[in-house]
Amino acid sequence: MQKVFGLISLMSLIFLSTPLRADDILEINRSFIEKYKNRLTISTRYTVDAAHKRPNPASKDGDMHVAGRAPEIGLATVAEIQNAKSVPDAVAAIKEIEGSGRSIDLSGVWRIWPEHGGDNTHIQQSDAGAPYEGDTPTNPPHVFEVHPILKIAEQDLIATLQPIDGYEAKEAEEAFPRYERSSFEITPSEDRVRLRMRMIGFNYVKFTLKLRKRFHREQDGEFVSAAIYSEKEGDQELLVHDRRVGFVAGTAPDEKQKSLKVGDCMLVLGIPRVDLALVSWRIRHGGDALRWSMPYEIIAVGIYSDEPTRCGD
Repeated sequence: MQKVFGLISLMSLIFLSTPLRADDILEINRSFIEKYKNRLTISTRYTVDAAHKRPNPASKDGDMHVAGRAPEIGLATVAEIQNAKSVPDAVAAIKEIEGSGRSIDLSGVWRIWPEHGGDNTHIQQSDAGAPYEGDTPTNPPHVFEVHPILKIAEQDLIATLQPIDGYEAKEAEEAFPRYERSSFEITPSEDRVRLRMRMIGFNYVKFTLKLRKRFHREQDGEFVSAAIYSEKEGDQELLVHDRRVGFVAGTAPDEKQKSLKVGDCMLVLGIPRVDLALVSWRIRHGGDALRWSMPYEIIAVGIYSDEPTRCGD
């Protein structure tokens, strides 16, 4: 019996002393945070290392995944075309240079999000870095994406930012509580910042936003302050009192949101990302703020409502 208890104690000690894989770690330049904290998009020369043979079926989100690198980013990156089946010429342009070492002009929504980080610590470099040589070339361990892509070479993909027909987006009641309670830790140094994030996922979420106030319009779109409600008509639940939501200039969601007045609501498809403006604020204030929960925002990538509606009280 003593041997059994001894074995159990030894196993418990090993279990408790072995770190569980739970967090993604990103080390990034403070200058990058300050440059992009109030930008919705990024433009770069993108080297395409690997791409899906074809876009995902609609049931799996309809995206086209493109793994690659860019000196302006300095991190393993996956770029994604939303509703990729609708833009075969853009898909062909990517396939033409895949694996050739050639690069292409690309712009889209920058996105830092903990989902596919693997066991790596992701350290931002001053160049594009080396291509990934692992077993999943189209999905290397990464926490940085350009998602969705808005332009490839001269091809404008803004029209792809719309709901994905045949795809079941995550329900707001399930997604937002996960975002809200996820842990996040910031460790700043003189010119670098380390971000420790708990893996979340939940990429596409359908929700109702209620306009609280507007900020000044940026060159590439607009951020607003919004309350977040569930999508269910007639029984909408307030999930988040105040969250920043971004609209990319020229997209259908941006055109629709321009007509909203404070208190108006609309039904939106969105993707979450780390809010670098909040990260910057927490660095400046320090203390407990460096260990508050996930600083996230939502980028609107589809609109369901033709006209503004009312929601909540």
